[in-house]
Amino acid sequence: MNLKFPLISILTFVLLILQFIFTSYLTAEEEFIISQTDLIQQKIELENVGRKIINALRYSKFSLADQEWKKIQNDIYKNEAEYYYLAGAIGYSRLEWPEAKDHLLRALALEPNHEAASYLLGMIYAQEDNWQSAKNTWIETNKISPYNPFYHFNLGVAYFTLGDYDRAIASLLKSLEYKPNYSEAKIILAKIYLETGEFLNARQEIESILELDPKNQLASHLYGRVIFEIEKDPKKALTYLKNEKLLGWREKKVYAKCLFEVRRWREAEALFRTIAFSPFADEYDQSFYLNLLLNLGLEEKANDFFHFSQKKNRNDSSIAEAYRNLLSSREGKTLLYHYFKMRY
Repeated sequence: MNLKFPLISILTFVLLILQFIFTSYLTAEEEFIISQTDLIQQKIELENVGRKIINALRYSKFSLADQEWKKIQNDIYKNEAEYYYLAGAIGYSRLEWPEAKDHLLRALALEPNHEAASYLLGMIYAQEDNWQSAKNTWIETNKISPYNPFYHFNLGVAYFTLGDYDRAIASLLKSLEYKPNYSEAKIILAKIYLETGEFLNARQEIESILELDPKNQLASHLYGRVIFEIEKDPKKALTYLKNEKLLGWREKKVYAKCLFEVRRWREAEALFRTIAFSPFADEYDQSFYLNLLLNLGLEEKANDFFHFSQKKNRNDSSIAEAYRNLLSSREGKTLLYHYFKMRY
């Protein structure tokens, strides 16, 4: 009889211990579930706000983007790569390249496969005329997302700007593999083929663009250049000149020569003037412009230009090379495909 009390006390004590452990376990599990739920909610909120920010930036609604950005100024978001990508995207839209670059590099440190951050980082390098870094960055972007035609296209533009034509062609063909009628890729291919003397290939690319889009002015200008190179017909080439303001410096040379050959010397002089006075004008360019001035009876201007060219030729040629590179960079920037990537 005396043993019942201790036995009952021991059993009660054990039951209390088990109840405490079980209750503690449930509390820990509930806390874990609550913390996971909060984390999911935070990610959902970040995605929702991020979607609104990117859409606002796409349509140049910068004040709306700023309003949405203020909603995620909380330490709980600052461990997320997406937070720094959004900060970089806003900085990019404000032309604040160094700050935007820092944010994007931080996003990639947290999440190396963040393709949107990688892509936009390459855009910043291109805007800074750092095409080597843009190229290297976009190589990584293409590894992350190998089936995006726009990523291959921009990599092709970087190679084109750097004068690496073989790799540019390979990237542009890869872009066309995923987007067969990508006219911008075909235009750069045609530019490369013209530079390398593959005029028939250039003609094929341009004709395929004009077949689908007869009003494409860039393609039309290149086609005039192709016609002049292949058929040596200045009158026919000039029919494809639609808008002189859109001409690149290579096309300006061709069309000025066409105008000269049909004796439209004043128009040729006006078109060629910027080429003649540029640092990269060679002896042929200078002689051509002198001939234009003399045909127009402008002997005094011809004499002044002759003295200018003689003085320029004694200057350091590195200026001409730097100017050529800047022109090439500017052309590359106009060709780039640019958009803010949505990841959701």
